[in-house]
Amino acid sequence: MQRINLLAAGFALAAAAGGCSSAPSQSPGDTDDAPVSESGDASAEGSDTTPDDDDNGDDSTGDAPGGLPSDAPTVIELLADSGFTDASAVAAAPDGSAFYFAAYDDGGAPGIFRVDLEGDVSALHVGAPLAYPSDVAVSCDGSQVLVSDIGGASSIEAAIDFDDAQEDFPGGIFALSPEGGAPQPYGVSGLGRAAGLIVSVDCQDLYISGYTEAGVPAVFVAPAEGGPASVLHEGSPLVSPTGIHVDENDVAWVMDHHARAESGAEGLLFAIDDTGSVSEVASGLGMGRHGGVSLAPGGVTAVIPVSDDLGGSRLITANTVDGDVALVPTSDILEPSGVAAARNAPVMVIAAETSIYLATYE
Repeated sequence: MQRINLLAAGFALAAAAGGCSSAPSQSPGDTDDAPVSESGDASAEGSDTTPDDDDNGDDSTGDAPGGLPSDAPTVIELLADSGFTDASAVAAAPDGSAFYFAAYDDGGAPGIFRVDLEGDVSALHVGAPLAYPSDVAVSCDGSQVLVSDIGGASSIEAAIDFDDAQEDFPGGIFALSPEGGAPQPYGVSGLGRAAGLIVSVDCQDLYISGYTEAGVPAVFVAPAEGGPASVLHEGSPLVSPTGIHVDENDVAWVMDHHARAESGAEGLLFAIDDTGSVSEVASGLGMGRHGGVSLAPGGVTAVIPVSDDLGGSRLITANTVDGDVALVPTSDILEPSGVAAARNAPVMVIAAETSIYLATYE
């Protein structure tokens, strides 16, 4: 748990400097005056812990062994801002040639959309059986787009509306072709409602945030090809788990809209290890409709898009090896919500309410 503990200290400082929509918790040594560089980035101080020997000396600015960048993206540019409304979760094709996101059409119907590197948007599917598509993932070979649909309640209010919406709009996990077509049930059983999902680094498992059949917030693990899901963790401190990412050590990073820190700050990031043990990593995160979290294409650096009370946005980034934290201003992005990295390319993507952004590396 050493790495998780390092991040807990660093993220608390980043959230404090970020001016997120809920007041973040702070340790006695934290201040709101984090050092800021000319580019606007803030970094954490005070950690003298060095990476373990088996980390091979990777740092926040180096490339992963596979040649993919392991730090935060350096260039963010608008990719598309028409053909959809209320975008939330987003996923990338393994080669970074296209991106898939949950949104609504001009008539307010829920759907899954595709945008290519030219910015051309097309709808893969709109309407039933989708009710509230809450997350999107792509299979390791790129042949399937996976969709979690939380049903008649939004991911933000799922715990409140669970009983009322479960029967009429049960949601579920679906799969469809990257070329479009009707979503088909994916055959994952043993959970009540799915909010977030991600395929593991080794492509063997599907990690799912959501609720048990009794409406208890939980994180599940299921076979990547579908099948019965097992509970990794259920109940407190989870309240309304949403965006989820999993790293090469099978630590699940889980965003939660309504969980609160002891300070009262709402909007938390949790780390759940492979034994189901939960650590609070960050609080006071102004997450959007989805509440996304992703590692960089080469791993190592966690990236979270957040908003403040004035509608401004930034990326909170943290090195999961040494705990270094930075704030990356993204003034042109309004109400960011989802983020994802391509599995095999130096590309990330950020979804906001009204636009999709391409994030790359110089």
